[in-house]
Amino acid sequence: MKIQFKIHYKTQWGQTMCLIIHTPAGSIEKYGMHCNEKSEWKTELKIDSTGIISYQYAIQNPEKSLDYEYGTIRTILLPALTENMTVIDNWRASYGDSPFISTAFTDCFFKRTPVQVKPAESTNNLILRLNCPQMEPDRHFAVIGNQDSLGNWDVKKKVRLDESQFPIWTTTLDAAKIKFPLEYKYLIVDTKTDEVLAWGGGPNRLVEKADKQAMTVVTDEHFIRTIPSWKATGVAIPVFSLRSEEGFGIGEFNDLKKMVDWAKKTGQRIIQILPINDTILYHTNYDSYPYNAVSVYALHPIYLHLESVGKLKTKKLKDYFQAKKTELNEKNFSDYQNVLMAKWEFFKIIYPQESPAIFASEDYNLFFETNKEWLVPYAAFSYLRDLNGSPEFSKWENFKTYHKQDIEELTAPGTSHYDEIALYYFLQYHLHKQLIEVHDYARENGVAIKGDIPIGVSPRSVDAWVEPELFNTNVQAGAPPDDFSVTGQNWGFPTYNWELMEKDGYLWWRKRFQKLAEYFDAYRIDHILGFFRIWEIPVDAVWGLTGSFHPALPFTRAEIESKGLKWDENRFLKPYLKENVIYATFGKYSDEVTREYFLQDGWQNFKFKPEYDTQKKIETHFASLGYNFGTKEVLIRDGLYALHCEVLFLRDSRQPDKFHPRISMHSSATFRDLTDENRRTLDRIYVDYFYHRHTEFWKQQAMKKLPALISATKMLVCGEDLGMVPDSVPDVMNSLEILSLEIQRMPKKPNTEFAMPSDAPYRSVCTTSTHDMNPIRAWWEEDTALTQRFYNRALGMQGPAPAVCETWIIERIIEQHLNSNAMWIILPWQDWMAIDVVLRNEHPLAERINVPSNPRNFWCYRMHMTLEQLLAEDVFNKKITEMIASSGR
Repeated sequence: MKIQFKIHYKTQWGQTMCLIIHTPAGSIEKYGMHCNEKSEWKTELKIDSTGIISYQYAIQNPEKSLDYEYGTIRTILLPALTENMTVIDNWRASYGDSPFISTAFTDCFFKRTPVQVKPAESTNNLILRLNCPQMEPDRHFAVIGNQDSLGNWDVKKKVRLDESQFPIWTTTLDAAKIKFPLEYKYLIVDTKTDEVLAWGGGPNRLVEKADKQAMTVVTDEHFIRTIPSWKATGVAIPVFSLRSEEGFGIGEFNDLKKMVDWAKKTGQRIIQILPINDTILYHTNYDSYPYNAVSVYALHPIYLHLESVGKLKTKKLKDYFQAKKTELNEKNFSDYQNVLMAKWEFFKIIYPQESPAIFASEDYNLFFETNKEWLVPYAAFSYLRDLNGSPEFSKWENFKTYHKQDIEELTAPGTSHYDEIALYYFLQYHLHKQLIEVHDYARENGVAIKGDIPIGVSPRSVDAWVEPELFNTNVQAGAPPDDFSVTGQNWGFPTYNWELMEKDGYLWWRKRFQKLAEYFDAYRIDHILGFFRIWEIPVDAVWGLTGSFHPALPFTRAEIESKGLKWDENRFLKPYLKENVIYATFGKYSDEVTREYFLQDGWQNFKFKPEYDTQKKIETHFASLGYNFGTKEVLIRDGLYALHCEVLFLRDSRQPDKFHPRISMHSSATFRDLTDENRRTLDRIYVDYFYHRHTEFWKQQAMKKLPALISATKMLVCGEDLGMVPDSVPDVMNSLEILSLEIQRMPKKPNTEFAMPSDAPYRSVCTTSTHDMNPIRAWWEEDTALTQRFYNRALGMQGPAPAVCETWIIERIIEQHLNSNAMWIILPWQDWMAIDVVLRNEHPLAERINVPSNPRNFWCYRMHMTLEQLLAEDVFNKKITEMIASSGR
């Protein structure tokens, strides 16, 4: 068969168009194309076989690099008994369609039942194809045109397109019966009424001619929608916060079904949760932090619904656990440690009773074989953690270094400790089953579950134990100062060895995403800025102020001096501990602090004593005070932390002869005591470094990683792009069609105090609050001056703002969001409840989930009413349904 490929595209000087063929064997073949004066590129191939041909187009730049067209690989079915074929294509650009080919749409929101279209005549040899995934399940595409076969522009004679190759819509015509040129338009049609809802925008589509003897395939792109794009609403709530009559003091996977019922009842389409991976390190409330994963694959056993795991055999045990359940369910918070302790008692009782039948089942053995690559090391790690009384594997007596053969011997069946290890197989199997059941239930009801991928893993995790080469454990990941924390955030996670990860195409990340796709149809990339650059903090630091970005382009001494600042290593790199600075920091405690923590270092100058010369040493010292730790001690400790940050530059840990300006230096005493000229010079260096120097460099870093990661699955991709956002972030997210996060209280425009939901881009998730901030009512009472400005400017109201956030204010804020152009409005459950004065929580401050500035935050927020009660509130639920429906969502 002879195939001619044609595509219209205007290249830049020096560029050429290439055809990329993907062979069945997995190889790639590149063919050059030739251009005529109309910017039409052509090439011709001879194909020996029939079947499916897979291909793409790419622009070859003068330096021979390739820029591929956007989207997935194209496929065309090669018809049998055809000697000549012409393929006429259009370049695929980023038109915003990729969210609609995610499983959230194809398998949930837009799940379609293919309709049999009348078979094409055997003589038909002109195929019109439209690539468009954005089509609601109760609608379809039709085509109309200037030919008898296309109705001669009479909508009553429109031709329905075949959707069996969705998102490709097709119809076939007989070229011999067409008077060229062929002009046509695509229509959106209501399937039930056959009413034309919209004509495609733009000029008529055109096929100038086609060989009446050969096969011609025309593929159209970029349907211009002339009616509003699809928009929807959802709710955000952590699993641990769910409350039901069937629960055990904490939310469970099983409870998500009732939240699906509530979402469906109120017209919401998505439920967003926080990470659900195992975080057990110490079996204490410290482990409640859901972003501190022990394994990026293992699910947290605390989310198991006990009755679904097995039934207890004796009345005594049944009564015991029923009493525990009643006691824990009565609490107004998720009592993590005591719930985990009680559930672990149950697991140890139910395991010997149920495991023989489970382990003999075909379903379990399939699960084990599919997951053993991570499951066996995870179970071994969990066993060794408890055996050694610590997750610090570097301090274990045995197995401190992971060796696969040793672990295979440790976990071999028949050993005396095998059941202590196999217990984790048993639990993970049940967790997998229960979450799959929720996923299927949600899809059946037209609701998607949106997961969360944390940016980091615990340094005491099975991942760091098994593959330590992938992590930089000599530094800590965090975030620079922002609205969440003026001292920055120190998450305590290791950073990633991206250079090594790149060598196998980021396989560790891709497998992680693929596991998540078993349970979710959408996901949030936590701190997507970390894929551009991460904030690295020295391992001996507590605050985030002495961190620096990596990868980065630090300055050499020569560069700094070329900008007009004479280099002074002592002045710029060492803490600035002048006597006046110490007295300004500690006030009446200054003499006491000086004697205890400092040594004289010249005239009116000091240095830290060796036992206090890092923030971690200071943290350890004050932690040892126990109950003798009060307001005075907090002031002194935090003052000492702050003095460790009294530097102007930081030495790069990888290139010691290069330096980073210290972030937020303008508020430091060491900056204020410089000369006016040096302050101005340093300010220019600072602005260049943080806002200009890295723009293109960080874009390149993100474009190395993110395309490989997001292509690993078909989930809907959302990015958490908050904080100190580089200028290149919006460009990258737009080009990859990753949904952004828009928050009214955290505007992205400079010199703007409040963002307006009406300005949110279509490809975005717009929300009132996140788990890292107070919900609306508590925020309203944080800062009365700020609230007043919000009341007047964001809400457009006159006069003084009410002291508390009344229900009509909440409604107005939510309506602002619902009426925005954003694809998604996903609101915290607390903010939905705030519109009802009777149903909402009596105590607004009890609704906060996390305080980012507190690394020891206890994640224990719990719904103040049960899901059963929520579902029964018909008047309230009807109100939400009407608010959503009236907004067109």
